[in-house]
Amino acid sequence: MERPDTLIAAILEEDRLLRERLDLCPDQLREVKGSGGTLSLKDTLGHLAFWDSFAVQFFNRKLDGVDAGQTRRVNFEQRNREELQRIRELPFDEVFALYRTATRNLISFLRNRWHELSVQQRRDIRLPLKHRRHHRLLLDSALPYYAREDESREAEGEA
Repeated sequence: MERPDTLIAAILEEDRLLRERLDLCPDQLREVKGSGGTLSLKDTLGHLAFWDSFAVQFFNRKLDGVDAGQTRRVNFEQRNREELQRIRELPFDEVFALYRTATRNLISFLRNRWHELSVQQRRDIRLPLKHRRHHRLLLDSALPYYAREDESREAEGEA
């Protein structure tokens, strides 16, 4: 039986990389949008928390047989705008707590319910990993000092 260990490790690595960016980001820049209107670090954390939580709830409902087509009625763009507005009104620490909780819940779901997922659902539950990576890379391109710091550390390690 396929195990979720590789997926969990990849999600935890993305989490580590995102938290590293948080450590590198001065407090006063955490809520500043990046170049080209890219989400701020705070917006990114809140956005990921919301969608990871949504994914876990979606799959739990599917596995429990209680999803009556509710997700087909969701206007994802509208939900995203509403959630970003809500996130922007919260203090940074509260948003970061939501992100940490969503990450723990996603990992817990994978550990506890992976064996119940169909082959297609196992492919679909990889989306939160791709989503996290996508937003981390957006942060890196919008706020290049994150990437430069990583490159400096790598160069020091190689010297």
